[in-house]
Amino acid sequence: MDFYERVKKLVKDKTDLTLRAFIESLEINYDSYNGLKRYNNLPRADEAVKISQALGISVEYLVTGAENDSAKKELSALKAKLLELATS
Repeated sequence: MDFYERVKKLVKDKTDLTLRAFIESLEINYDSYNGLKRYNNLPRADEAVKISQALGISVEYLVTGAENDSAKKELSALKAKLLELATS
């Protein structure tokens, strides 16, 4: 799945808008968006940020399909350490 497929799926799952209506609601030109998609080019960084913020996910997820959530990893490590201390 690529950037555009992820955006399309998330728009469908998280909104009641068509993809066109969603993109235009962010003041992004839909024809330009489609042109980038056609040639498999990513949108400008500011447009990717608008899209990700509106969908409540990271730009990293849109681009790569993976989340690198260091805060979750840190929290898990702290929980493990607390559990270790509590059972010592």
